[in-house]
Amino acid sequence: MDIDTIREAFGPAISEIIDTCRIVDDFVDKDKFRVYMVTVWGNAVLEPERTGIKDTDLEILHDYLSEEIQRVVGPDEDLSSCYRYLMSQEGLDSMTRQQLSARHKTFIRYFAQLILQQEFDEIPT
Repeated sequence: MDIDTIREAFGPAISEIIDTCRIVDDFVDKDKFRVYMVTVWGNAVLEPERTGIKDTDLEILHDYLSEEIQRVVGPDEDLSSCYRYLMSQEGLDSMTRQQLSARHKTFIRYFAQLILQQEFDEIPT
């Protein structure tokens, strides 16, 4: 699968996520958007077939999600920076404000640990 096929397959869902995170016009709640994006990634990694891709397509999906994150959050952002932010004290406070369940936080933390390996010892609990 190429990135254009991934864009076509995931584009509508990403547009819906952006609309859900939209506060007004072009203003998007970036914290909420980060949570959605890392959740999409985590679910795709756990069960790629359920998301309509093969495990060999995960790298392409990663690149596509990072493109969307850069477009919404900022040019130097990607999935790793989303996990890094969400595991910072500010990000943890944000997840509390968003009323994420303990299970959802654990899910995000699990993938953060995998992605941020050497940094993880510094992440607040």
